[in-house]
Parts: sequence; structure tokens; C-alpha cells
Amino acid sequence: MVVGNQIWLCLSLVLGSLTLTQILLCLSLVLGSLTLLSYQKKKKETNKPTSSSDSSSSSCSSESSLCSSSSPSCEEEEKYDVFLSFRGEDTRHGFIGYLYEALCNKGIHTYMDEQTLESGHEISPTLMKAIEESKICITVLSQKFATSPWCLDELVQILKCKRNENVLPIFYGINPSTVREQKDSYAEAFANHEHRFRGNKMEKVKQWRDALTKVANLSGHDSKNFRYECKLVEKVVGDILSRLPKYQLTNYGNLIGIEKSVKEIEALFSIDEMDIRIIGIWGMGGIGKTTLASIVFQKYSYSHFDAYCFLEDTPEEGGNTYHLRCRLISKLLKDADPLCTDTPGVGSRFIQDRFRYKKVFIVLDNLNGRRSKLQKLLNGYQFANGSRIIVTSRDKQLLSTSAHAIFTHAIYKMEGLDEHDALQLFRFHAFPSNSHATGYEALLESVARYAKGNPLALEVLGSSLKSKSIEEWESALDKLKTYPDADIQKVLRISFDGLGDKGIQDIFLDMACFFTFPVFREDLESILNRTEYSDAAIGISALIDKSLLIEYLFSNGALLEMHGLLQQMGQGIVCDENKDLGNRSRLWKTKDVHHVLEKNTGTSTIEGILLHMKDLKKDVKVSPTAFSKMHNLRFLKIMLEDYFSLFETSYELYTEKCHGRINLLDGLESFVSDEIRCFHWDCYPLKYLPYFSRDNLVELIVRGSQLELLWNEAQPLELVKLKKIDLSYSEHLIQIPNLSRAINLQHIDMTNCENLEDGIENFPNNLRVLNMGGTAIKSLPESICKWKYLEILDLSYTNLRKISEISAPMECLVKILLSGTEIEELPESIENLTVLEHLFLCECDKIKFLPNSLCNLMNLMELYLDGCSSLEELPPLPHGLMTLCISECERLKSIAELPSSLFELRADDCTSLETISSWGWLPREPYIDCCTYSFKNCRKLDDHTCNKVIADRARRLSLLGRDDVVFRITYPGDEIPEWFSCQTDGGKSINIHLPPNWFKGGLTIVFCSVFYNRLDSKNFEIVFKTSDGMCYSLDDFVYRNFAETTDSDHVFINSEHLLTSDWRLSDVFGPDWSSICSNITEASFRVRHTYGIKKSLRARLFIRSEQEDEEG
Repeated sequence: MVVGNQIWLCLSLVLGSLTLTQILLCLSLVLGSLTLLSYQKKKKETNKPTSSSDSSSSSCSSESSLCSSSSPSCEEEEKYDVFLSFRGEDTRHGFIGYLYEALCNKGIHTYMDEQTLESGHEISPTLMKAIEESKICITVLSQKFATSPWCLDELVQILKCKRNENVLPIFYGINPSTVREQKDSYAEAFANHEHRFRGNKMEKVKQWRDALTKVANLSGHDSKNFRYECKLVEKVVGDILSRLPKYQLTNYGNLIGIEKSVKEIEALFSIDEMDIRIIGIWGMGGIGKTTLASIVFQKYSYSHFDAYCFLEDTPEEGGNTYHLRCRLISKLLKDADPLCTDTPGVGSRFIQDRFRYKKVFIVLDNLNGRRSKLQKLLNGYQFANGSRIIVTSRDKQLLSTSAHAIFTHAIYKMEGLDEHDALQLFRFHAFPSNSHATGYEALLESVARYAKGNPLALEVLGSSLKSKSIEEWESALDKLKTYPDADIQKVLRISFDGLGDKGIQDIFLDMACFFTFPVFREDLESILNRTEYSDAAIGISALIDKSLLIEYLFSNGALLEMHGLLQQMGQGIVCDENKDLGNRSRLWKTKDVHHVLEKNTGTSTIEGILLHMKDLKKDVKVSPTAFSKMHNLRFLKIMLEDYFSLFETSYELYTEKCHGRINLLDGLESFVSDEIRCFHWDCYPLKYLPYFSRDNLVELIVRGSQLELLWNEAQPLELVKLKKIDLSYSEHLIQIPNLSRAINLQHIDMTNCENLEDGIENFPNNLRVLNMGGTAIKSLPESICKWKYLEILDLSYTNLRKISEISAPMECLVKILLSGTEIEELPESIENLTVLEHLFLCECDKIKFLPNSLCNLMNLMELYLDGCSSLEELPPLPHGLMTLCISECERLKSIAELPSSLFELRADDCTSLETISSWGWLPREPYIDCCTYSFKNCRKLDDHTCNKVIADRARRLSLLGRDDVVFRITYPGDEIPEWFSCQTDGGKSINIHLPPNWFKGGLTIVFCSVFYNRLDSKNFEIVFKTSDGMCYSLDDFVYRNFAETTDSDHVFINSEHLLTSDWRLSDVFGPDWSSICSNITEASFRVRHTYGIKKSLRARLFIRSEQEDEEG
């Protein structure tokens, strides 16, 4: 209505007698009103694109006034990165032109008005809207800036919308103080303004002055500080890039779990270092290599480099490095056709010179092919200092190839997501509208285990299961076990196809089909070496380098494992070989093996068979000639259990499990394969093995069998390649062949072959592991020193009565098990076991004394003497001993001295033990996480031992100041040590006041009680109280659960370190744990069940953040 009235008034005045000036003024008012009406109409029109001229940019090249009534709202969606405000007369055809071009070249969406407006026109609604829709406004303050009311109005509007934030002033040819104080040329301009706008319009002039003062106080750039204008432009562009949110990437959205990898790659990237370096990102398909490289590229390329290029090595390149290099040069130099200056063999000198002064950022994504490809691709180009190149590949060897001597190389291994992040990512895709959907928890964990942290698999599977019912989920997961997702397999298959070498592909397929559990690399290499000319080690290394195998390094060797998705892919490749099961190279599915062995359909194509008997639905009636056509059989594995769970219980249990599973009622004819390397048949039902060529045999494993003899041959066997023989739990075995010529045999296991009495003298000299426990052997060779490489010797529960003299140092033997034998003494020459770490003598009830030379075993860490009922005293013990178990040593009366290194001492039921003279001083830095000292039912221990030696040990442990060592001590008595000064009220709880910031260090509680009969960890809980009365209960704080049972009064001392990590605090108090913990002032230590507790509970609290104790 107001606008309509203004128009009507103006038209009425036109009808009267007016001067020319009055008529012009009237027309100006009409045009202004119409402009406002047009603007208001456009505000109502949504999703309407701006014109091409609108989207180009903005300037203030003319003068006019801006009516305060027409100021639009500033709450608009940001459409532009930058809005340029400037005085066109000063800078349009110089500095502004260069700045605008530089911003556009960096991909920054910039608004600059290209039109030249005549004097008297006011700011259009389009410019007002552009200001609102811009993230950052650049105001170029020049000599004549203040002469333009247009520019000044624009500045007022900018400061109003941006609230002084995201406004970048550039003082171009003028001092900031001139702008701030409006002096010199600005003073002259304002004198004119005050003359022109005197009266009611002086408020506008005041707004202009305030705006100039404010903008001059903002952080900006002064052109006088730059020798060259191009440097000023470069600085401004860099400043803008650093401010734009899209280049900061602080929020990774649905890229769950990527932040850790970004930080790690940024540390290698070292953006501030001025060397030239290449960073490799290595990992299996779908693991997130491209995503990680993309994040780093987007974050740094625009703001830190002169030229940048993200280039994918696609299959369409066909391995043509020249064409790929041309694409790279074209993108870096912005040259559409560089081919005329660069050739396949020789790089152009002209191009090399152009690169020499460019600081570049290159990402070569998914690089594949020959190892020399990277070197050929870069072709010796010299880049400016500070340049960075990221290469992603599945092939580690390709990344390891040096492309140029000056590059600093680092290879980052891309790992899968941890369990928490994997579940979160999967939920995001499976339940986009509700990531906390209930009822699917077990299914979610199943999928996470299946994907093993692979982001591609999690994303694809999550999307495919979106909006599906629980029944549909269960059906889909069952299907995945047999038919893996095609999209995932397509990505993974690229790595296999890229292997090229059939021998390496065979190693991959063997691992995928037959080694579904971790396997030691040394064992795998031995089995997979086909001939003396092949080298499985090279093939395995190639698979590791191409992310097709995972290698874990341990002190006792390297373990190899294959990702489950890769295993499925490899198994799928074998299934596609032939529809006829007998014509496939490998069989591992239970029903397939069952069919081939019963129907006798095997052919020479079969190279390996794996059968898990626990998966059999019915017995297998094996044809006597089932293996007669398998001329190329290399693996035969008929296994009862998986690798890490075999034969941990009784033999009877295993025979019960597999009884009748494999039916060989008609016997088994000879094997015809000369290639057999691994013969593994648990619970083998026949008395003898079939004859087969043993020339290539590496492993012979026949556990829990009915064997009486291996082969009926008296002469020593030529088993040149044999490395392992395991006949454990074969209780009918009475004789083993002469193995003295098995020169590479390292591992013999005859555990619980209870009828085996001899044959040990015919074992070769290069053994590493000899397990004869539970056999009937009575003696060892005259000297075991001939086994100079022996590492583990198990003779427990045999008829052994004497250990021969150890005439020479044995520098490899680290573990001896002699428990349950008839030996009466150990020789003094035991000190020749110079590296011995573990000695087991449990239940050796004829041993009365141990040799004094025992103290010379400086590497001995564990000594087990439980049940040595005749043992009367202990010799001096080695200073490094960490575990001593002497429970049920009923005649042991005293211990002279315990070493300071001892962190586990179990002396339960030592009914004659009276005293421990001393205990070495506790080291300041113990290297174990739990100390246990137990003297249950040692009723004769004197007061000095209980109250001085044992209780003082507990006190010194409490004062260690370590937040990663807990301890538990039990000894007979009914007195709580005096240093426990805080006791329960009525025997049920203790209130402990907590100091400020208690949660920032380690919080340790040491509690003590006297109990009778039984005490367990479920008796206790801790309740934390805040100043406003909120309570948080912690009932699972005990580091290791315990249950103590005695027949008299005992003192029990236990320490626990509470909430020593952020994740533990978060688990108890929630994501806002820091603020909650800051408000916690008290902790109550409570006894939930008082059964068994005889005396008041006492406790003491230690706050590690101050490195001193605070009593509760």
C-alpha cells in the first residue's frame, strides 16, 4: 500500500505545474518504487536461476543512494564463494581484473558486476542478493572509493550481512589510517557528501563513516607491503582458499573412520616442507585409497600449488604410459594438445622447463601395470620445491620403485575400519533414516565380520539391505556365504587378473581354498614350492605387495592371512573352472568333496582337497579307488577341527566326534600322485598308510588315528623334504620309522601316543620342536646336545627317570616340560641351557632338591613346581625370574630370598611353609600388567612373613605410581595392615572424596578385607556421585575376575586402576564424560554381598595425576 500511494502521489503531482527539477525528482521516486516492487516479487520466486550477467560478479562503478527501507534480509543460502566490491574507476581494468581471473582459475565462484552504471542509479536487488549469497566479501579500498555513495552503501550492506565476519579489506594504494580516520582524499570526499546530504540525510553519512572505520580495523592486506601486484593477488587468493569451508574439510560427512587416516597421511605429506616428495597409498581394492587421496587433494590443491591434477589410471589406457602422461601434461599445463612437443621415448625440453618452476600437486589414482610405470610416467620431470605427488595402488612394488632420486618416498598402508567404525558405516547405509534400528544387532555384527572393515563392502551391502526385513536380511546373509556380491567381487578381481604370472595366481588360489586360517609363512612356503626351481617366497611376497595377503610379524615368525572377501573371490574363480566337480582344480566344500570321494569322479585336474569332518551331515563311504585318478594331487586335508583349536581335550572326545565319519571298509588303494606335499588325515581309520610317493612330502599329519605303523619298511626313509610329522593321540602306534635321513625334519609331535616306547634315538639332529609327552619312553639319548637347534622339548608324563648330562651349551632350547615324570634330580649341567626361559617340573613327586646351578639360568622367566610333594627347599633363584609356582609343595619349609623381578608367586597349600626371609626391592618400572601373590592355606606362615614381607610388598606396589599394573595378594591372617586408614561404615561402604581433575590421571583404589570361605569379584561396586546428586555405578571395574576359597581367615588385598582411558570414561559416563567427571566429587566403594567377609573393608585411593597418594 505504501508503494502504491507513492506512485499515485507522483502521478498527481505530474498533473500540476512543476519545475523540471521537481518532475525529475518525482520520476526518480517512481523508478525506485518500481524497482523495490520488482525485488519483492523476485524474493517470492524460489528455485529460479539468475541470469548469466548476474552470476558473473559485482562492482560499484557509479554513484547512487540506497534507501534504508529497501534493505533485504541477510539470511539467504550462500551461492557464491566471493563477492568483489570495488571502485571501478580505480581498479576495474587493472588489479581487479587480475584478481578476478586468479580466483576463477582456482575454481572459486566469484561475483563481479561487469556493467558500468550511470551516475544516479542505485544498487540493484541482484547485487543485494549476491552479497547475501556470498561466503566472503572482498572490499578493495582505493583512492576514490569514498567518492562513490554506491560503494559506501555497498560496504554498509556488506558489514550488515556479514556482521564484520568473512570480510576481507584490501587497501589498494591507500593507507589503512586514511580509511579509518577519513582523512586526505577521503576527507575531501566526505566534505562533498556532507554538503550534498545535509539535513535529514546526514544519518546516512554517519553510517558510511562508521562502516569505513570498522572495515579499516579488520585484518586485511595493504598493497604497499607487496613489491609486485601479482604477489598481492597470490596472497589474497590463498587467504580466500583457507577461509572457504569446502577446502577445510573439518566434517567428513558419511566418510566414517577416514579422519584417522587423513591425519596420518597429512603427517607424511608435510605441506610446509619444501622438499619434493612422493607418497604412496597402498591397500586392497575397496579399502578407501581413492577416497583418502581425494580428501587430501581437495584440501590442499587449490590453496598451496600452482598446478594440480587428479588422474586415474583407467583400464582404457591399455597400459599405455605415453597416453597417460599426455593427459597428465595437458591438465597440469592447461594445454589441450601437448603431443606435438612430447614424444613417447623422450620428454620435451620445453615441457621440462615449464615444470621446473611450477609447484605441482599430482594424484595418480589406481596406478597399475609394470614396476617401471611410475618412472616412465614422470619421465624425469623436475618440479619446483614443495611439489607433492600421491600415488594410490594395490601393488606395493610399483610404489617402491623410485621415480626420481630427489623424491622422498613414504608408503602408507591403508587398513580396514575398526569394528566400531565398520558398524557405524554399515548402519549409515542400511538405515539412513534411523542408524539405531533395533532388532538387527546380531545381523549387523555378522555383516561387519564378513566385510572385515572393507568400506566398499560395507557400503554396497548396507545399500542392498536397506529397508529390508529381518527375514530378508537373514536370507541375504546366508546367500552371501555361497554367492558373494557381484559389485564387490568385480572390484577385487582386478587385483587377481593383474598378477599375470600363473604360478602366483595358483598360490593365491591355494591360500583362498585351503588356508582359511592364519598360517606361518615358513610352513606355507615349504608346502607351495612345486619344484627345486620354483620359489614360493617370491610369489607370496608379490601377493603381499599387491594387498592380496596380509602378513603379521611376530618374534617366532610371520603369520599370513587372507581377507575373507578375497577368499570368496578366489573360491569363485575355482568354481567357475568347470561345472563338473571332478574337473575343478580344488575342492573344499563339504558336499563337493563328499560327492567326489563317494562317486569316484575325481580326475587329474584335482590338485587339492580340504574336508572339515565337523561339517559332514552324514558318513562318507570312500571308494577304494577314490584317489587313483588324481595324478596331480598336492594337498589332502581331512581335518577334524580348525588349526588353533585342535586336540586341546581328551583323545576320547576326538574319536567320539569323528567315529565312522570316513568309512574305508574296503580299504584304500595306492595313491598315484607324485606331487603330494601335504598329507593330513585326522582320525585315519586304517592300521597303515597307503603307499604313495614321498619325494615331495612336506607335512605328514595323522592325529588321533588307528595307525600301528606308518609304512612297513625297516630301512631309513628318504624323506628329504619332510619338515613336520604329527601322529599325536594315535594310541595304537607302537613303532615309528627310522627318520635319521629326514635331514630337513624340524617338528615331531607324538603327544599321547601312549604305546610308543622307543625310536627317539633315530630322530635327526636338526629338530626344533620335539613333543613326546604322554608316551611310554623311558630314556633320552646319552646326550640331547646333538639337537643343537632344539627350541621346545616336551617329555611330560612319560616314564622318564633321568635327564642325561648336558655336556655342551644348548643355545636354542627355551622351553622344557618334564612334569609328571619319575626323575629324582636335575643335573648341575642344566646351567648349559643358556637361553632357557620356561621350566615345568609339576608333579615330579620324587624331586627333593634342585641344583644350585639353577640360579645361573639368567634367562629363566617361569619355574613351575606345583605338586612337587617331596621338595624340601629351593636353591637361590635367578634374578630375572618372573613366575614361581610352588603350590602343594607340602614339605617346603622356608624360602631364603625371593627375587625382586617376581610378579607371580603361587604358593597355595604349602602347609609346611613358615618363613620367607626377604624379598628383593621392587623395581620402579615393572614390565608386566598384573601381579599375583597367593599364599592360601599356608597356615604356618609367621607374623614377620605376613606383616612385613608380604604386606610390605603390597604397600610398595601401591606407591609405584603406575596406572597399568594391578595386583592381588592373599595370605593367612585376620589383621588389616595399618596403612589402610579408611574403613567402611558398618562394613558395607567407603565414601572417598575426589580431588579436582581426578580423571585426568590414573585413579587407583586399593582395598583390603579379611574373609573366610569364599570371596569373589562380584562382591564389589563403585558409585560416583556428582555435586548435584547424580550417581553412576561401576560394577565391572575388576581387571581380572577372581574367586578365592579358603578354609580359615585370610587377608585379601586387591588394587584396581579405574577409568584410565578416554574410551573407558566414555563407556561409563557417556559421550559428555569430560563435563560429567568435572562435576564428580565423591566415590563410594561398596560391598554388595557381605557373605564371606569377616572384618570391615578398608581402602586407600591413589591419584596418579599428582604422583602422590590421596587417602580416601
